[in-house]
Amino acid sequence: MAYELYWGAGSPNSWRPLLGLEVKGLEYHSRILEFSKREHQSPAMLAMNPRGLLPILKDGDVVVYESIAILTYLDKKHPEKPLFGSTAEETAHIWKRIFEIENYLREDLEGIIRPVFFDDVSDSIDSIEKSTRYVDAEFKTIESQLENSDYLAGDKISAADIILFPFIQALLRAMELKTAEPLDLKFKQLDKHFPNIAQWLTRIESIPGYDNTYPPNWKD
Repeated sequence: MAYELYWGAGSPNSWRPLLGLEVKGLEYHSRILEFSKREHQSPAMLAMNPRGLLPILKDGDVVVYESIAILTYLDKKHPEKPLFGSTAEETAHIWKRIFEIENYLREDLEGIIRPVFFDDVSDSIDSIEKSTRYVDAEFKTIESQLENSDYLAGDKISAADIILFPFIQALLRAMELKTAEPLDLKFKQLDKHFPNIAQWLTRIESIPGYDNTYPPNWKD
């Protein structure tokens, strides 16, 4: 039985399980919902996730929400091509990277992305500048980590890559928007300032099925 994945275009959290499904080569039905129509908060969706948030994975009678929980569910059910490692050492290393992303980077990435996407840059300059300093510091750390490995936790793609990748793509998308023009940020030239991260992005973009995960509303 194929999985059903309910997701919203442009949502980094929704992008994570899409990548996980494609990396693992699993069959699934893509159920894209429109945030603008509040389809993710319909009675049917609220019955699966009372918080009214995406993504949601449906596996027969089993429903899983929260993007990282979905990845762990898929990995447990399909241990081939493991996303969370095959040994205790690998698993610990991958989770260490994940917690670094979640604890020290994601909030500040969102602190830049959200004001740009929602046209709130002028009222958020101070907070954007603060977030930029933290993101720049974390990017330097990641840049160093990628000097000796192709992926964040070693030579194979893992959950750590899948968890971070959509947020950096969202940042790059934000930098292309007109609302970002007042911002003088080095993220607009990622390949110049963070070449290892830029190459890492390219490696992930080359995985089979990647095009199925790319937000359709970003293709124009």
